[in-house]
Amino acid sequence: MLTGMMAVQPAPGSSKRRPRPALGYAFAVAAAVISGISIYVNSLGVHLYRDATLYTTLKNGVVGAILLVPLLFLGERRREYGRLQKPTAAWLVALAVTGGSVPYLLFFNGLQHSTAVTAAFLNHLQFLLVGLLAVAFLGERIRPAMWAGFAVLLVGATLGLNFGQLRWSSGAGMILSSTFLFAVDFVIAKHLLRGLSTLAVMTAKMTLGSAILVLYSGLTGHLAGLLRLSGTQVEFVLLVGLVLLAFTVFTFLAIRHAMVSAVIAIGMASPLVTTVLQYGVSHRLHIAPADAAGLLVTLAAVVAILIMGIRQEAARRPRPAPAQAT
Repeated sequence: MLTGMMAVQPAPGSSKRRPRPALGYAFAVAAAVISGISIYVNSLGVHLYRDATLYTTLKNGVVGAILLVPLLFLGERRREYGRLQKPTAAWLVALAVTGGSVPYLLFFNGLQHSTAVTAAFLNHLQFLLVGLLAVAFLGERIRPAMWAGFAVLLVGATLGLNFGQLRWSSGAGMILSSTFLFAVDFVIAKHLLRGLSTLAVMTAKMTLGSAILVLYSGLTGHLAGLLRLSGTQVEFVLLVGLVLLAFTVFTFLAIRHAMVSAVIAIGMASPLVTTVLQYGVSHRLHIAPADAAGLLVTLAAVVAILIMGIRQEAARRPRPAPAQAT
């Protein structure tokens, strides 16, 4: 288990901050809503940015830069980094690699050599991988009913896919690798959040991850596109960066307080939000029956997982000892 692989120094006062599962699930729902908005906004970005690597580097860079600002004013957070031992620092670097940089590059490069259906299917496996890794390395207890909810969720997420277009290729391998790395990243984040502050873990992932993306983009010539950006493109990437920041904050807060396996599964509700947003903007929506059925099944599964997760974690919380008569 990860807990046996490294010792994470607790943040000052962290032992006094008990996880609050109900709050964590509220954050998870908020993160899913923001993710749905992000999907819609990013779909517009496809038409503004032809270079996906530059686009990803810039929007992640916005988040990484903003997260550095609190460190300028919070001395305790700077001292928290100063107290880190080498093993913990190494895992923070691993967090930046597995979630803040490399999987983005793998995913977008994989899309160029794969079909959209293949990419969607492999990406939908992420929450199942998180569940398996959380059980193996974090000791999370996922009851059979929750696994059944995960299975129904996978059915709902893939119900409208044309499986005849599934293709295994080098691109599919890169997308699967990115899915696995993102799953690993969430598990590492959950473990680190047991001993470190949310800001410290979040900043390490996004700021260091952005630095890696900038380095890669510079070495491969993608940063040259900066000189050709229009005012509209700059404004758009700032907007997308703020949306990504909100998603990152709510996701990390959710992971801190609730089971990471359930949090990531709840995030699968984001296409529902995107669909509602598309209808609200255009007032016209054409959904195939299979896609509509998939959305309904997904909604039912997410609601069930949400309820089961809250009940399971509430049942596990230690109850205060009864007061003894004097």
